Amino acid sequence: MDNELIERIKTEATVYGKALGNVGKLKLIGIVSRVLGLFLLLFCVVLCSLAVFTFGAVAAIDAMSAYMPVWAAALIICAAYLLLIVIAIACRKQLFIHPFIALMSKQLIASQEQLDIETLKAEHEVELQTVKLQTRVDNATRELNAYISMATRAWSWVANLFGKKK
Repeated sequence: MDNELIERIKTEATVYGKALGNVGKLKLIGIVSRVLGLFLLLFCVVLCSLAVFTFGAVAAIDAMSAYMPVWAAALIICAAYLLLIVIAIACRKQLFIHPFIALMSKQLIASQEQLDIETLKAEHEVELQTVKLQTRVDNATRELNAYISMATRAWSWVANLFGKKK
């Protein structure tokens, strides 16, 4: 009976550890994907800004020159890069964060919302395992205390029995 109880507690402790590991993994995925997404967004904005300034400078120089079609083309490309910056900022989750979440979770989780749901599920599993493990430990402690109480009463009964005969 004791061996069965110990095996159940070991099994539940193992499940509890796995649930904690799963919560940690999902939280790590969320943190890393947000950091990488933000880094890529900043990198994209910086590169596009450099391109805008470069083409703007070329356009300003060419605007002062005698050739009209060159600066017009440079300004059109500059406007296109500005449009790309706006699109990158507006779609940052779909372009940067969600692909990293999907990549890091091996295609199981595709968006931030799914990651949040899976994290909540994993945290709930940890809470359930905590309650189960605490219940098992409480039951084992209560059972041990009952055995000790019975042994103490038996010992005091035997001691009183032999103490009265003397």
